[in-house]
This record gives sequence, structure tokens and C-alpha cells, in this order.
Amino acid sequence: MNDFTAFTKIIEELISLFDHLIPIEQEKLDAAVKNRVTFVEDCMHKEQAAVLQLRGLEQKREAEQKRLGMEGYTFRQILEHTPDDTSAVLSPLFDRLGERVRTFQSINNSARDIIEVNLHVIQSALAAESPGKATYTSTGQKDDNKKKNRFTSRSI
Repeated sequence: MNDFTAFTKIIEELISLFDHLIPIEQEKLDAAVKNRVTFVEDCMHKEQAAVLQLRGLEQKREAEQKRLGMEGYTFRQILEHTPDDTSAVLSPLFDRLGERVRTFQSINNSARDIIEVNLHVIQSALAAESPGKATYTSTGQKDDNKKKNRFTSRSI
């Protein structure tokens, strides 16, 4: 019989990481709604550190699943192939992790939408044809190609 202690600990660490990430993402959403760019940037820096932790935990989880002979299994498949006492421990953990991930994704999608709207407003203001609002290239020439000015970033 396989020992799932290390695997359980990794799932608990993933839950803890998302418990840490969700407030950061909410702060980013609130800052985006209030057009507080520096706060959004601060949140993104915090997120970058957490993403590195997430990658490390995912690698540990994958290695542990391989050790358990369940490489590539979904959480549902893992539950199907574990004894009842192990499933009773893992199932609530998987549920909690799934709920945290869905919450994070929902807030993240909202923040991304708000930021895209804010960037669109900036682009529209830059593209306005009124005097004094012209844009220039890096060489100092007036830039008449308005469509080229795109401030969107997929990393948000």
C-alpha cells in the first residue's frame, strides 16, 4: 500500500499558497478598479514570487504522483485508485483546492478585464485627434499610425 503522507502535505501547501494568493489578487482587482497603477504593479510583483512557488509545488506534486505510480492521473482518478481511508482524507483536500483555484481564477479574470478596459481608455485618449495629444516614435518623429500603439500585456 502506498503512503500518501507526502502527497497530502503537497496538496495542503497548494491550498495554503492559494490562500495567500487570493487576497493579493483581490487587492490587485481593487487597485485596478480605483486606477491605482502602482498598487497593481506591487501586486503583480508579489504574484510573480507566488507563481515561482506554485511551479515548484507542481513539480513536487508530479514527482510524488510518479512515485505513487499515478503519474498523469487527475485528482478524480487518484481517488478512484486509493483505499477508502486515504480517499476520505484526500477528497476534502481536493475539494478545498478546487474551490481556492476557482476563486483565484474568478478574481484574476475580473482584474484582467478591468485592466484591459483601463488600457483601452488610455489608448483611446492617446488616439484622440485633438492638438497636443499626438504620439511620437522613439526617434522623436510624429507617429501617424495610431493602431500600432497597443499597451495591452498578456502577462496581466
